[in-house]
This record gives sequence, structure tokens and C-alpha cells, in this order.
Amino acid sequence: MLSVTLRIAARRCFFTGPTSSALRSALRPARSRLATMTIHLRYLSSAEKIFGLTEDVVNMPGLPPIPIPPEPSMSIEELAEAGHSVLNELGLISWWKPSGYFRMALEAMHNHLDLPWWTTIMCATMCLRLAMVFVPIMSQKLVAKQSMYKKELDEFRERIMDAKKEGNNLLQQQVFLEQRDFLKSKDIRLGRQFLIILANGGVFATQFFAIRRMVDVNFPGWATGGALWFTDLTIPDPYYALPLISAVTMGIVARVGIEMGTSTDQMGPGMRLGMLYGLPLFIFVVSSRFASGLCVYWCTSNFISLIYAMLFKMPAIRKVLNIPPVIKYERKAGELSTIAAVYKNYKEQKARPPTLEEMGKEDAQRFKKAGRGKPIVRR
Repeated sequence: MLSVTLRIAARRCFFTGPTSSALRSALRPARSRLATMTIHLRYLSSAEKIFGLTEDVVNMPGLPPIPIPPEPSMSIEELAEAGHSVLNELGLISWWKPSGYFRMALEAMHNHLDLPWWTTIMCATMCLRLAMVFVPIMSQKLVAKQSMYKKELDEFRERIMDAKKEGNNLLQQQVFLEQRDFLKSKDIRLGRQFLIILANGGVFATQFFAIRRMVDVNFPGWATGGALWFTDLTIPDPYYALPLISAVTMGIVARVGIEMGTSTDQMGPGMRLGMLYGLPLFIFVVSSRFASGLCVYWCTSNFISLIYAMLFKMPAIRKVLNIPPVIKYERKAGELSTIAAVYKNYKEQKARPPTLEEMGKEDAQRFKKAGRGKPIVRR
């Protein structure tokens, strides 16, 4: 290693000596050549000239094929716009649920008939209700048959209410048995009413859950598939018009009894009050939080029920379908309204003395409460 003095002398000789310019000029071309090599490019079109590639070399049997990158897959929105099914991609196909088949029918009608989504929902609802037309026919037959014996059924209902007021369970059971024998002799089977309610509930659940699931996943096209003031089917109606229509039409449907196998005239005062006023109010509150697509279905279904009720009032149609006429009874003079009858029953229930059974239950509750309380300590 050189000393400090020799290193300073060598540095001066390199930069200021006569050979310094020659050395710098000798080193400069090498540096420029390196720089030139780094910026030169060679394109693939000249590979044959440089490497001497020919078709025989390129097409050699031992060479693997040139890999081709896969084409980009279409998005769900692009598939829907192209008319392809996207139910499987969104997880909306279920082979063991009826709602899955209803979604398939909705999508098929929209793609093949080129209908907007709100019209598709209405058309699918109409088709399903027409396929289940035997349900309202059974309901009307049951309503007509019960109207023939309305007086007898009202008498049984009053006797049951009197037995409840007295707290006589044995008498209640006796009246129930008499009513059962009477209905059996007149071929009035309340099990049919249960089947009607079950069938209507199954149809409603199928359509409701099918549409709600499509709303939850924001199905392509539903955000702009509405009409008039409800252009977005995935959000609630901002003007509450659809929920109001659903509630009003449901109240009319409950009054005529097209869906339940019995009309409100054949119900007790409490049940009648709940069906005429409580049910529409409940539907309005609940449906105001539902998406517009669900309200479109609900309104369509209720309007179809009203059309059925109008058609079944025609004697010619009732004769063809073998539906007996509904007997109308005039209201008795001094008969209380529905609200007044409910209030009267409530006052009578509050004013009546407790029965032996109720007194026994109250004593048992007091005894149980005393046993769980703090023990009495005598001083």
C-alpha cells in the first residue's frame, strides 16, 4: 500500500501530467460502447435473420406448442346483457326448493320474451295463479256451503262463548262435539279450509322468497327494471303507493273470503275485526320496508284474487264450475257492529267473576311464589 505522499503524487500525475489526456481518451470509447449496447433493441421480426430460424426449425415435432393466454371471462352484467343465465353464478339455483324453479321461470321469461323485469314479475305471477285456479274454486265452494248453515253455526259459536264465560269446560267440549257431528252430516269439512290456506301459503312463500333472494343479491337489471315512480325494484317504494295498494286490496280480499275458504261474515267479532282492519294495517307497515319488486308481486296477486271474486259472482261461471250460490242474510235490527261487539265482549270478560278453574290456577301460582320467596323468620 502506498503512503500518503506517493498517493498524492500519483493523483497529480494522472490528472495534470502529459499522459492524462491520452488515458482519458482511451477510456472514454469503452464506456460509450457499453452504453450503446444497453440501449440497442432487437425485434422478433428479425429473429430469422439473426438466429437463422426457418419453418423447418420452428415446426419441429419435438418443440412444445406456443402457449396461448386464456381469454378473459365475461362479467355477470355482461352475461345478463347477452341473454345468458346468471342464476348459477349468483347461487340462486336450488333443485329442492320451489323458489329456485320460479327464479328460472322469471329469468327465462325475461330473456326469451324480452320483457322488462316489472312486467316479468306480473306475468309470472299471473301464470302461477292461473295454474292454481282450483284453489279459489275450492274456497268458493266452501264459503257457499257454510253460508247455507250460517244460523246454525252462529248458534254453536254463541253457545261456546257462553260456556267460556261460565268457565264450564265440559259444556264447551259437548258443544264442540255437537258442532263436529253437524258439520259432518252437512259434508262441511274444515280440513278443506286448512288445505286451502296451506296451498295459498305455499304459493305465496314460493314467490316471496324467490323474489326477495333476487333482490338481496342485486340481480342484474333490477336496479333499472321498474316503471313509473318505482324504477328501482331493489329498494322500497319512496312514495308508499305500492304498500298502500297492497294493504287495501288485501283488506278487500279478506272481506270476500276468496283466499281463506271463509268470508268475514262467517267469523267471530274478534277475528272479523282483525281480518278487516288489523291485517291491512300490518301489511302496510311490513310492505313499506320491502323492496318494490316484492310489492309489485303482492299487488298483482291481490288484483288477481279480486278478479276471481268478480268472476265467481257471475251465475253462469258458478254454474259451469258447480259452485253453489252464497246465501246473503240481512243484518238483524239492533245488531252491533264489529268494533262494538268486540268491545262488548271485552267488557263482559272483565266484569264476569272468576271461575273455579281460574281461582285454582291463581292459588297454585301464589303457592309457588310463596315457596320460592324468602323464608319467614320468627323472632
